Amino acid sequence: MLKAVVLGGLGLMFYSKIVDGTLNFYINQRFVWLSFVAVLILSALALTLVYRLLESRRASAQTPPHPDTYDDSAHDHEHDHAYAGHDHSHRLSWGTLGIMAIPLVLGLFVPARPLGASAVNSRGIGLTAPQRAGSVTQAQRAVTGPKNVLDWLRDFSNNPDPHAFDGQAVDVVGFVYRDPRNGAEQIWVSRFAITCCVADASAVGLLVQTSEAASLKNDSWIHVTGKLLAGEFAGQKVPVIMPDKIEPTQRPANPYLYP
Repeated sequence: MLKAVVLGGLGLMFYSKIVDGTLNFYINQRFVWLSFVAVLILSALALTLVYRLLESRRASAQTPPHPDTYDDSAHDHEHDHAYAGHDHSHRLSWGTLGIMAIPLVLGLFVPARPLGASAVNSRGIGLTAPQRAGSVTQAQRAVTGPKNVLDWLRDFSNNPDPHAFDGQAVDVVGFVYRDPRNGAEQIWVSRFAITCCVADASAVGLLVQTSEAASLKNDSWIHVTGKLLAGEFAGQKVPVIMPDKIEPTQRPANPYLYP
């Protein structure tokens, strides 16, 4: 029954993450369908265990021991062996249940949050767009509407001359990140790009030069519009956003970008 509860709980956890949209905080949206499959498999396993338990109890209730064949000494002998095996199997079961319960407890009771500025500190900010094996090139990729951070970094990778983008209009959304190497009036408008899940997440961003930098808090989401102009970061020439407007905004329902 405990196994059924844990398996059913894992299925419920996956289902709740799918329904409230927080599953996108953990995995690439391309793999959400696999979580639907997991819900079905875990639910089926839980129901199977419950059915087997009920059938076992029903069979035990219908087959009492025959008094003519009862042997007290044989019973004691068999009980000793059965008890030893019973104890051993439960030790294994408790360990397995404990391991399976860890993601269940974390998933149900730890609030789901996307990666943010604190995660960038440990991974570093990327100045180039991460590539996914088999993905189309920028020339093949159709971009409709304003380019996001990842789209701009692909353009920068295709043309290493930062002056080539001078004067181009930018309209991007991301969270604020400060690198120790930033100037006093510099911040990054950042996003995380994930290929499979948050384990392979890469922080990417566009440098923003603004006198409002000191008033913008790390992890706050902003909408930046302006124009690009060649500038410098850590001794390297890079395109920099010279903003016309920086507005606070809500975090997108799906905060990650996908190579």
